Amino acid sequence: MTTPDRGRPWPQDSDLARHCYACGDLNPIGLHLHFREDNGWWVADFVALKEHQGYPGYVHGGIVSTLLDEAMGWATYGNNVWALTGKLELRLRGIVPTGEHLKVRGRIDRDRGRTLDVVAELQDADGKLLAEARGVLFRATGEQARLIASAARAMRDAGESSQAAASISTESPLPAGEGWGEGASAHPF
Repeated sequence: MTTPDRGRPWPQDSDLARHCYACGDLNPIGLHLHFREDNGWWVADFVALKEHQGYPGYVHGGIVSTLLDEAMGWATYGNNVWALTGKLELRLRGIVPTGEHLKVRGRIDRDRGRTLDVVAELQDADGKLLAEARGVLFRATGEQARLIASAARAMRDAGESSQAAASISTESPLPAGEGWGEGASAHPF
């Protein structure tokens, strides 16, 4: 017997996507990032709490990586491309402080078809570069893309997401039947 949610990372009627650690509005311990478009960059403001630190007063490197990865993701979503991180290279340029205004931003550097080269930066309030990342993101296809689009639609419909999510297309970029399905690999790439 086949169930409607077979092969899905979450049930169709679930609000799990709204629990994203980086941008989910329902995640009580999440970062609650709200992205907006600014001259081709997808930008969010953030102030790290003491709960985000590694050494006292310094943001943990894993949180820095999460901020940059999320900015790269929003760079694709904001351009109506559903994509997943395949490679992330991070370079720390300075100490990332807790308790101070930070700006994270990402943009697509190059569209290679199935993959996208994406860049992200983390800056302090004065615009000083504190960390940067380069990544390769893989386009989601077929059912996978539809699932991600459905999650974005749920966030939009809940009225809790940023204006960016409201402007994102929720249609799959590929014809029906492409992507995950019977006999398809469980790995997205």
